[in-house]
Amino acid sequence: MTVSWQAMSTPDRLIAKPGGPGNPPRAPARHVTGGRPRRRALRLASLLLLLAALGSFGFAMVRISFSPTLIAELQQIPSLGRLPSACVSGGIATYSGLALAAGGSPSVNAACLTRIQDAGQANLGSQPLALLALLVIAAAVAVTAWSPRGQRLATGGSGVLACGLLVVNTLNLAHVFAGHFHQGASAIVSEPDLGLWVVAGLLLLVVLAQLGSAGLDWARRALAPLEEIAETGHR
Repeated sequence: MTVSWQAMSTPDRLIAKPGGPGNPPRAPARHVTGGRPRRRALRLASLLLLLAALGSFGFAMVRISFSPTLIAELQQIPSLGRLPSACVSGGIATYSGLALAAGGSPSVNAACLTRIQDAGQANLGSQPLALLALLVIAAAVAVTAWSPRGQRLATGGSGVLACGLLVVNTLNLAHVFAGHFHQGASAIVSEPDLGLWVVAGLLLLVVLAQLGSAGLDWARRALAPLEEIAETGHR
């Protein structure tokens, strides 16, 4: 028995075409819109915040003061008299971020240390942790400006790392200062000054912006299939 090719072919009327009865057209795949403008805005905001953090290295970042224990002991010795109030409230000296990173003279509290004629005597040289923090922020600026790929992880991680380095440097500077003047470390304390709070706040904003953007992208991707199902059901 011979079966012709025409008999085996499927009639056109049996082929369900898109848009025909029983076969509604597929909804086009939804793409997350608005991603590129938001990413550009995030890059620009991160870049401005990082540049502001670099500029804030010119502010006073660490304050060197007498320890409360030493002040209390001196006040109990009548023959020594009382420390000037400027020594108690204003500290001994303040170091800017640039003075710590590159080495430089601090701002000495002349009302407390009247015998200091040259502030360069308190130049502690370049502090490795402060210098490394400065380089980390500068690298984050370069990545944000010229390398969009991987910018989110690099920028957020750099902010956290730089903050940690500056905090550790602040806590350790009292030992460096005491050793520079061959004094006991227990007599000196180092405290964060305005510049450190400003830099840390700016870097924290960068990290929060990156985390918020990542969370928003994750939520949009997770909800995209549900939105597509809802649209298909309405049709």
